[in-house]
Amino acid sequence: MNEAELSVKLADGGTFLADPVLCITGTLEDPGTVLYGRDHLQRVSVAGQAESVRLVSQLPTETRCAPIPGGVMVYLPGQQPAP
Repeated sequence: MNEAELSVKLADGGTFLADPVLCITGTLEDPGTVLYGRDHLQRVSVAGQAESVRLVSQLPTETRCAPIPGGVMVYLPGQQPAP
């Protein structure tokens, strides 16, 4: 993970990130695909404040983001949730 100091926990074969977080495949200049956090991004565009939203950028395009209560589980390519 990059561009933010995140408090993360490994669980279920992935990484848990607490909300509010924005996960993208690109950068702020060239965002690529929003994998998670589109609702946070919409609130930022309306309110004009992004201080509380954490950014995780340059994720591989094959990354899977699964919303769970309180945040998101991020599974990088090759990681799968435990059965």
